[in-house]
Order: sequence, then C-alpha cells, then structure tokens
Amino acid sequence: MTAATVDQLTATAERVGRLVAGVKPDQWGDPTPCEDWDVQSLVSHLVLGNAMVTSALTARPMTYRSLQAGFDESAATLTTAFRTPGILDRSVDVPLGRVTGAMALHLRLTELLVHGWDLARATGQPVDFAEDVVEQEIAVTAPVLAGMPDGERPFATPIPVDESAPALDRLVARLGRRR
Repeated sequence: MTAATVDQLTATAERVGRLVAGVKPDQWGDPTPCEDWDVQSLVSHLVLGNAMVTSALTARPMTYRSLQAGFDESAATLTTAFRTPGILDRSVDVPLGRVTGAMALHLRLTELLVHGWDLARATGQPVDFAEDVVEQEIAVTAPVLAGMPDGERPFATPIPVDESAPALDRLVARLGRRR
C-alpha cells in the first residue's frame, strides 16, 4: 500500500476549503450527489468527520467548539493531530472501526476527495485534486470495499465505470457516484 502523507491531506483539505469558500449564499440549501444532504449538511458532515478523527487521534473528546468550527479550522486541527510523532503507527477507533493512524489518514483523504467532488458538483465548481493522490486512494479503497458486505459500506453501491476514465471519476463511481 502506498503511504498517504499529511502533506497530501493538507493539500487536499486546502482544495476542499476553496470549494467551501466558493459556495454562494443561495447554494447552501441546494441538493448534492449525496441524496439525503444539501450543501450545508455536506459541509457539516466534513467538519464533523474532521472533528471525529481528530478526537480519535488525540484521545480527547470532541467539544462544542470543535463541532462549531468552520471547515478550514477543523481541517487545520486534523492535520496538526496527524503530525503527532508516531500517530500513523498507533491504532485508533474511527467510524469504520479500529484502524492504524495510517489507514485513518487514507480514509480521511478518500472522504475529502469524494465529498469534495460532491460539493463541486452541487455548486458548479471545478475540482483540481492531485491525480496521484486520487490514484493512490483508488488502490487503497478497492480491497477495503471489496471486503465489505453491501449493507455495511459507508458509501453507495459502486457504479460501473470505464477504467480509462479520469482517476477522480473512477474513485467516485466506486463509491456510488454518477458523473
């Protein structure tokens, strides 16, 4: 498995932060490719996910403040937690179960990539995620998803996609998104 880096997470979170900043005032209630979420709910989900993983990494409970943070602040706190020496080798409990810090980093990267794509689609913004990071996360998520029963997948049922499609299209299709 290719090792994800905190620098990759930082760069991806910065790109998602630009997407969040690009949401127009009248778009917060718009639907997203995530059927049950509008734009505001999707961004709140990203902030909550950042807070939950930060809490798991630091072994400190989430606080009202961490749940009320904006996306950029929650992402900065998360990347700081991932920079703790030895954190990638520790076991942590995340919503998917007990994993290493390195796997938690991959899971967070994938979440940001896919939901960043969702946000871009919902708001008509372009995405510019690093192709090598997307390819890396395809390689990491494929065996993880293959081992999960359909009813336990954190994303929708995979959509068939041509293997020659761009990496981001392949990743989001594997996680149930239609282009």
